[in-house]
Amino acid sequence: MTLKNAISVLILAGVTASCSTVVTDKPVTYTPDSDSQNKRVAAKTVDEYATAIQAMDEMSSYLRSLKKFTVTADVSFDEVLDNGQKVLLDKLVDIRVEMPSKLWAKSSTYYNEKEFYFNGETFTLYTPNLGYFASFDMPATIGQLAIKANQKYAIEIPIVDLFLWGTAADSSVTAVEEARIIGVDNVNGVSCNHFAFRAAEIDWQICIQRDGTPLPLKLVITEKNVATQPQHITILTWNTSPDLNAQNYTFTPHDGDQEISFSKVNTDK
Repeated sequence: MTLKNAISVLILAGVTASCSTVVTDKPVTYTPDSDSQNKRVAAKTVDEYATAIQAMDEMSSYLRSLKKFTVTADVSFDEVLDNGQKVLLDKLVDIRVEMPSKLWAKSSTYYNEKEFYFNGETFTLYTPNLGYFASFDMPATIGQLAIKANQKYAIEIPIVDLFLWGTAADSSVTAVEEARIIGVDNVNGVSCNHFAFRAAEIDWQICIQRDGTPLPLKLVITEKNVATQPQHITILTWNTSPDLNAQNYTFTPHDGDQEISFSKVNTDK
């Protein structure tokens, strides 16, 4: 699940990881019982919001500056059964990118696998366990591909927010109703700043690396418009200087693979 799909318009917004803004190890809290304390709380809330949005902006700018990268994502997500019970499932995502328009990705669960190929001209989705593939031509950047593929065919590029933060499609700032600084956290041994955001239909958290490389390391989304409030937790591991010389972004069918066609989204609904 992505932030954009969760509320249709949300993509996040970035403590400066190099840290012109300092996030304390223990965030200060107040118990307002006077006008003076109320003012302090209001000022603190405004300052936290500005700092959190600034941190997201800086993270977004850093992501847009990367020429190539690989990222693996360990994803845990709640699936809500028809009886209302939540079951926790896992997914592994592997992404390899040369900006602005070369992408290979693989999404794997216990039940199925999907591979995504995009060479700047043609996009292909392949299910190796079933032997089916489908393609369409679309000269575009990865971000443009992600939007059009979702609009026309309801295809979701894995961890699509990585390609939309800080672009013209990013409407996150207007969607955020509240932003808080949680403090300093640790994700897989890497120090990060932890923020919490609220929007109309979801709550979400993000941990951003602190050492001058403001990469998103952890993302937690809680769906508030579902009674059981399912969560989606993503842990990201990055390589921002990979050797991708041998990477193939054009799909080549295997013996026995069968080509099928994408079904277009019915926009009349």
